[in-house]
Amino acid sequence: MKILTAAALGLVALASIPASAANWSDTFVGYQYSNQFRDPGLVGTQVKNRLELSGAAGWDYGTNFFDVNMLSATKSAPANTTTGQPTAGVPGNTEVYVVYRSSFDLGKVFKTDLKFGPVREVDFTVGFDFDSQDNQFASNKKLMMAGFQFGFDVSHGFWNLGIGGCREANYNGVVQKEVDFKTQYMVFTSWHKGFDLGVPVTFKGWANYVGPKGKDGFGVDTKAETVGDMYLMFDISGIFGRKAGGVFIGPGFEYWNNKFGGKNFSAPAAFDPATGKGPWNNNERTTALMLSAEIHF
Repeated sequence: MKILTAAALGLVALASIPASAANWSDTFVGYQYSNQFRDPGLVGTQVKNRLELSGAAGWDYGTNFFDVNMLSATKSAPANTTTGQPTAGVPGNTEVYVVYRSSFDLGKVFKTDLKFGPVREVDFTVGFDFDSQDNQFASNKKLMMAGFQFGFDVSHGFWNLGIGGCREANYNGVVQKEVDFKTQYMVFTSWHKGFDLGVPVTFKGWANYVGPKGKDGFGVDTKAETVGDMYLMFDISGIFGRKAGGVFIGPGFEYWNNKFGGKNFSAPAAFDPATGKGPWNNNERTTALMLSAEIHF
């Protein structure tokens, strides 16, 4: 956790430096709330507050993007306990998730026109994910990725779709074991579309599809994982006397299938000696409605 916290603070510091070398930039602080999140090993939905720092910038040969999510759960999703289940006097767990992506426009790099059909650019994208959580599982995710991304011609916005490979190393605190997964393919997409509904509105989001990555820390074969967020954000900047694009609020939705590569299934709320199953066998699909707000700088 200390390493990832330092990484998050480092990105915060970088975000505060004027982007003099950038052709354009956008940085925002966001907040999301939902009482419908889910975590493996816990029965039912969980309440979480999520604070986000995100920034994107374009330069002569591509774009850079970072996103830091800091999540705080209530005591129904506890910090590390012997059983991993809610325990009297134990607070909710906290998590830090960091994403960085750098995309190089190959047309600009090689000074050639790569446009075709609806595709306006072809990028080579590299990046990493870091994650740390202080629950019983004690995630310590380190993921590297690289791939090609196609940018489609979208008015008042963008739509990117890419395919590549990634490799993840993690930790399983339940069995106290480092896990080095196999290299796997991933399909990734992000979009941002502006339109008008009497007030400026933005429909944006992202999604990843990651193939099976071998056996997990329990020795079980992983499954293909799908995760994504989408938001419909209303520009309410005028209420606060700011110019358009400054303050947004709206609903969001998160979908997470086979979370962490574990197969989706429900388990009994209490230990069943006949099957050997209990809450820790649980991994239900996440379909969470969220309330979201953003302040852009």
